[in-house]
Amino acid sequence: MFTTEVREELAHLSTGRECCREAETAALLRIGGTLELRGGRSWGDVELVVATDSGAVARRLHASLLALGGDRPDVEAHAPHGLRTATRYRVRLAGATALLGRLGMLDAWGSLTREPPGALTARACDAAGYLRGALMAAGSISDPRRPPHLEVTADDEPAARHVAGMLRRVVASRARPAEHGGRWRVVVKSGEQIGAILARVGAHGAFLRWDDARFRRELRGAANRAANADQANLTRVVAASARQTAGIERVVGAVGWDALPDDLAEVALARLANPEASLAELGGLLDPPAGKATVHRRLERILTFGG
Repeated sequence: MFTTEVREELAHLSTGRECCREAETAALLRIGGTLELRGGRSWGDVELVVATDSGAVARRLHASLLALGGDRPDVEAHAPHGLRTATRYRVRLAGATALLGRLGMLDAWGSLTREPPGALTARACDAAGYLRGALMAAGSISDPRRPPHLEVTADDEPAARHVAGMLRRVVASRARPAEHGGRWRVVVKSGEQIGAILARVGAHGAFLRWDDARFRRELRGAANRAANADQANLTRVVAASARQTAGIERVVGAVGWDALPDDLAEVALARLANPEASLAELGGLLDPPAGKATVHRRLERILTFGG
């Protein structure tokens, strides 16, 4: 799946600056993680749990949590079971209060914030880092050969609204969060914007595949539209020609060829000999050549001749 390819590529990127690592990690925790509060509101017992189907994403998050300080995280691998066909990884971090505070996910009173602080994504690279984490945590992207569709899901509206805000900053997207089936979704359906998102978050290989497929898809669409237009034009020409041929035969049968003026007789013969020719093509067969409007007028005069 293209989504899996994108996640794998993002998970193997160089982390870059520490501010980018913090923004990316905050998105992975906020969108892909859950908190378990042990001992009531004893924040020293807060445990962060992030689940993912990607071993590369789990390893990247593990490395980022180590780099950002705090307790050593644990990684669990759960083999496929039942309807689940992929290995499920869980990254657990006990005693996460210090890290949550550093990432701005706790307020001054020790309560969880609904959205990351503005300082966490102040720079353009931080906004791109946050989007990178959101895509690794809960993003999906359609196959490049299919109609364009990028989606990030979240458990609550504030998290989805923050993703939409990052999309607006990074690629000027107008995507808005919407609730569906108890989950919040942010959807982008512009192929051009999806390509820009892939480029900005660092998935350059995926971007090249996406852009190439988008170009081919648009080229096929243009070719199909041109073919359909050509077929429609041919259908109109054939229908008009049938009407004109029938009219010519009727008039000639009633009054004879000699009754027709030379200019009308000439265009009548050209039409009978070339039933699929367009008006422009018929005009080129006349001596001297005539334009489409002239040919059309002469044919209409024949149809009303002697009427």
